[in-house]
Amino acid sequence: MLRLNKAVIFLKMKNLAQYLGELEPLTSVGVAEYQKDYVKRHAVEKLVELIVEIASDINRAIIEAEQSEPATSYFSTFSQLGELKILSKKLSDRLASTTGLRNRLVHHYEDIEHKIVYLSAGKMLKDYHKYFQLIEKYLQAH
Repeated sequence: MLRLNKAVIFLKMKNLAQYLGELEPLTSVGVAEYQKDYVKRHAVEKLVELIVEIASDINRAIIEAEQSEPATSYFSTFSQLGELKILSKKLSDRLASTTGLRNRLVHHYEDIEHKIVYLSAGKMLKDYHKYFQLIEKYLQAH
């Protein structure tokens, strides 16, 4: 079991807040404008990737401090935070599902459905803001 490195997590949280702030205006432009503007599309895709990755890094740091069994995937980091009762089961499941979108964007498993990315990014914002609050609460308690 490792010691919780709050300084590193706080730095990652600062970056996460920045990425969420950058994503927010891009998810309110409307799907038609989003679909025709490749700069906005690429920005949203990159921000989705960054948000999932930095949250997974935060999750791994917490998991390693809480238990010795490391997470094996981005998906499992969210599931394990649910098992540790840091996130609700419902929220951990929704956040874990965002790793699939991240993987499709990063690895180009299939053609990107821009409308689905746009709609998913909007839903992600609410869930990741809640995630942010719960991680802050966890850090204050430890």
